[in-house]
Amino acid sequence: MEKQHLTYFKIENFKRFDSFEMSNLGQFNLIVGDNNVGKTSVLEALTFDEEIDRLAHNYWTTFWDRGLTQSSESDFSYKEIQQTHFWEAIFKKEGPIIIEANGINLCLELRPHQQLYEHEKATIKEAVVTVIPEQWLKLSKKHIDGTYRNWQLIAAYFEGSVVPNYNTFSLDSYVPFISANMSYGPELIEMYYQFVNSNKIIRKEIENNLKLFIPKIEEIRPHKIGNSEVLGVILSDNNTLLPLTYFGDGTVKYVRLILEMLINQGRRLMLDEIGSGIHFTRLTSYWKSIIHLCSKYNVQLFATTHSLECQQAFIEALEDTEMQQYQEDARNISLIENKQGEVKAVTYDFGQFEYALNIGFNTRGGAR
Repeated sequence: MEKQHLTYFKIENFKRFDSFEMSNLGQFNLIVGDNNVGKTSVLEALTFDEEIDRLAHNYWTTFWDRGLTQSSESDFSYKEIQQTHFWEAIFKKEGPIIIEANGINLCLELRPHQQLYEHEKATIKEAVVTVIPEQWLKLSKKHIDGTYRNWQLIAAYFEGSVVPNYNTFSLDSYVPFISANMSYGPELIEMYYQFVNSNKIIRKEIENNLKLFIPKIEEIRPHKIGNSEVLGVILSDNNTLLPLTYFGDGTVKYVRLILEMLINQGRRLMLDEIGSGIHFTRLTSYWKSIIHLCSKYNVQLFATTHSLECQQAFIEALEDTEMQQYQEDARNISLIENKQGEVKAVTYDFGQFEYALNIGFNTRGGAR
């Protein structure tokens, strides 16, 4: 596993977590746990960035993807744009969110304008030509002496006017998070054009991998139907072009995952409910393909599941002779909630995880 990938992650004062940490992370990380234990919140937290505008955008967009916001795409009033309810939900209590990961130590604060330092106010005054917002996000980095410096500021009043537009795709607004309810959308066409269409080798690789779900696939390509453009599939025994959606949600999910791996080469990608929409008979082959592609494109994967079958398929895929080379970088991370409501992460490497499943030990987390 390359050095830019995370081996340790900790976050404090984020959503339901007073403090949460994971250690001994690998390249292929499967996160499991009971309902409402915070699996998806962990994925959201992992979209952090060292640049405040990107961090703020990522945290907002992951909430939007899950349908947890109340905004609409048009007719924002001044009052709606001035709301900070979203950020108040992100911070569990008063005080900063602290993020630690592989030597990075960040401090994110939600602060009223009047509580900023004078030099921070002066910086804002130079940059803002209209009404100065009352609430600000401040991101600082911790230095060797223990102090936080290199601060960045952004107005906290942006969520109402920055609504994700899934009719288009842009790297500037892209977030490496695939929500459990993400299905087919027009942005898949633009992803395909940008990262696949002009590369014959990648096109063939996608088509070969898609044989897992569409055994008779001959070609996948954009196709115009009326005024709309869709991803279409041509079969070897049929001259008719069929829309990708014809083959079900699992196939669409798989294509999206491959496209987003191409986008995130050398970085991390978060996927909620990795096994949803996939028939249990295909789970092992599905995992083999995902692990192989993550390795090829150097993607660090963090994925969640509720399913014991998905866990078992993860192990079975790695037990295959051709897949054993990936065992060293595979992890199962179980989220366990104690009686005090604290959530702890227990990391199993491949050998520990395989043994635990073989003896029937509960590795899916839950309450203690």
